[in-house]
Amino acid sequence: MFRPQIELLHYGSESVSHVHGSHHQWVVGLEGALELEMAGHAYRNAAGRAVCIPAGFSHCYAGGTGNRQLVLNLPALGEPSPRQLDLPPAARELVLWAARHPLPDTSQPALAGLLLQWLAPSGFVLAPRLDRFLQTRLARPLAVVDMASACRLSPSHFHARLKAETGLSPMAYLTRMRMERAHWLLQSLHASVLDVALQVGYQSASAFSAAYRQHYGYPPGQGRARVRRS
Repeated sequence: MFRPQIELLHYGSESVSHVHGSHHQWVVGLEGALELEMAGHAYRNAAGRAVCIPAGFSHCYAGGTGNRQLVLNLPALGEPSPRQLDLPPAARELVLWAARHPLPDTSQPALAGLLLQWLAPSGFVLAPRLDRFLQTRLARPLAVVDMASACRLSPSHFHARLKAETGLSPMAYLTRMRMERAHWLLQSLHASVLDVALQVGYQSASAFSAAYRQHYGYPPGQGRARVRRS
């Protein structure tokens, strides 16, 4: 049976397409950033963030300058969904400790189990359920009560559970998902910035551009130019 494995990797800048046939993978950002595209979504895995790549999901990736990622390879049990989360402070400390103290193969399953408690706690399926709800509604005005209702929770309980699982408030989670969809649309379509803004729930190009710049550190037009140069 496939044993959990932990690796420290630096990803090159060349775009690579890949699929894992026999194992799930969590990629946790330590330094720099890793750009991924999977199932129609773009993910930017920077320090303190983690992305789940299930077995059988084709994905493309390219690393930024100086990136380092802690990679957790796991047996292909269950059917997790592609998703990304922001690690809470305690989980970040554990990841940094793991990066500084490489363990022999015999000890890696125990450490993998500790990491997995933060990355995919048993019984927590809120984020994948919320993702399914949001994926077809990003162009609409959405409030916390809408997301809570879709997950069959009260707004206060929904807020607490989502915060515990992802480290984000409901509106911050929604904004991140909108920005990731926008990033993918800018790469994939020849639409104007306003067209992309409308598809992810913004009524003006200026409001969208401000949110995009805050999230990625550069404006939408520059993001499109980066993709063309690569």
